[in-house]
Parts: sequence; structure tokens; C-alpha cells
Amino acid sequence: MRTDTEERFAGGTSGHEMTVLHDDGLYRHLRFKKPGTGIYWFGLVTVPGSLIFQGDGRSLVFSRIDDMFEFFRSPTGQINPGYWAEKLTSGRDQVMKYDEEIFTSHVLENAAEALHDDPGLTGLTEAVQREIIESDEIGFEAEALRAVRDFEFYKNEEERYRHGKSPDFQFDDVWEWNCRDYDWWFLWACHAIVWGIAQYDGLRLPASRSASVSSMESAR
Repeated sequence: MRTDTEERFAGGTSGHEMTVLHDDGLYRHLRFKKPGTGIYWFGLVTVPGSLIFQGDGRSLVFSRIDDMFEFFRSPTGQINPGYWAEKLTSGRDQVMKYDEEIFTSHVLENAAEALHDDPGLTGLTEAVQREIIESDEIGFEAEALRAVRDFEFYKNEEERYRHGKSPDFQFDDVWEWNCRDYDWWFLWACHAIVWGIAQYDGLRLPASRSASVSSMESAR
């Protein structure tokens, strides 16, 4: 997902231009958008100790050090979502989302391991595919995990109704499965922050060099 999000960010911001709305020390307000449209626009606002990301989606607030541009400054494309998520003061519960693909991989891997340990579980893969993977329930985390916990497989289907007969296979330790990944918008915001700071630095550094040269010439 991270690579996909990086490509999505690059494509969605290819025509973006930066507008400096405010720039006074640690107090900054930058806006990035493609002229004539608000699609995938975003803004960066900093005050001492905090950075506010605004955009064509929900906003996020990070807090760590006085100069948050210094905190986030990285080569374009390089983000650290795990560490940066810890610095959120808003929206932290929306950073991780249930991922159907991760859930599916857990289901198939567990079934494959069981079949490897007991080749007699003929039909297990087909049953898992039919009763879990192809069901409408896996689109939602609670329902997906419930479907896995309730799944029972019998080598002889007639034994399902025999009193006292235990299933030949059930999924174990389902509560330990991690079926979540970073939400694409959070990753998008991380890329936006890094890229936006790079654009700001590209504007500021030449100006700083020019000011430095002018000062040196005046001193002469």
C-alpha cells in the first residue's frame, strides 16, 4: 500500500503550486493546489510545537518539537508512518484501518499450514474459499473475524451432526491476528508533508543565500 500511495500522491499533485499565505519564523501557512481545481489540495500550518495538515480529506495535528518542519524534513518519498503516528494529537484512531487483503492472507496461510500438517483435510481450501473468502462478511472487520471463529471443517460432512464429534479443523488464536494497515489518507498526508517542506525549502534556501551574499558585499 505504501508504494501505491506514493504513486497516487505523485500523480495527484503533479500540477500543484505552492502559495505562501504566512511565513514568520515558526508561524507558517502554506497551501498547495493545482490552479483551477481543488482536487488533492493540501495545506501545512505550523506554530511552535505543532503542525496541522489540512487537505482534501480529514485534518491531522502532530506535535513533537518547536520546529515541526525540522521534525518532518526528509528526502522526498521517505516517510516514517509508525513513528509519526505516535506524534498525533488528533485523529490517531483513524490511522490504522482494517485491510481485507491482510485478513485473506491470514485465512489462506492458516488453512495451507493445516493442510500441510494433515493432508487428509481434503476440501479444506475449497470450504474456506466458499464460506469465508467469497462471503460478503469479510468487508467488515468484526464480521470477518466472526466468520473465521465460527468456521468448522469436517473431513466427513455427515459427522458435523454427530453428537460429541469435534471439527477436524478450526482456526486457532484468531484474536492474535493483526488485520490492519495504515490508512491510505494518513500515508498520503505523510508524503504531502515531506514534499511540501521540500518545496518550501527550495523557495527559502535560494533567498537565504542571496541575502547572505548581499550582506557580505555590503560588509566589503
